[in-house]
Amino acid sequence: MSNGTPVPATALSTIFYPNTTTPSQLVIGQSSAIVPGTASTSCIWLVVVDLTTCGIVASDVSDGSSVPSDISQYAGSATHFLFAISNNAWASQMPQGALWDLLTAAGSGPELNKLQQIYATLGTGNLGTFSYILAATLAEDDMPGFEAFSMTDFTILTMAFMPVTVNGQTVYAPIQQGG
Repeated sequence: MSNGTPVPATALSTIFYPNTTTPSQLVIGQSSAIVPGTASTSCIWLVVVDLTTCGIVASDVSDGSSVPSDISQYAGSATHFLFAISNNAWASQMPQGALWDLLTAAGSGPELNKLQQIYATLGTGNLGTFSYILAATLAEDDMPGFEAFSMTDFTILTMAFMPVTVNGQTVYAPIQQGG
């Protein structure tokens, strides 16, 4: 994968529909992963990618406030990339607490802020579910991440990892894809 060709990454976040059978998914190059649980599991799925191999090194779910230890160990790392993908998420999984802190430090922005404002001002009675994706490096305050968000439908985020070799070491840099 270090031939200079970008490695595509596509994330799918599902939202509740009656009889939904499609779980949230992540595809990086030829590798794919599906959210632990089922399509009806309500959670924020956290996936960490090693930017030196472009491989998944951790995958776990959050209830919306906690950050599992296998994910939190990478917080602040410049060589790791985070995907936060909601799966059938209800208002109760709206990121808060330690999860909110991790996502904002990694580079969440207008879409997560929009979600927070919607629930803070309109409440959860009529707008119970959401679909959200953040893709960002875990280095704090380096640059904004890529986001996708919807209150009414599945969301798909496309991006890529560009292999860059410096002094014989290949690192995969996140790039916008399919803007």
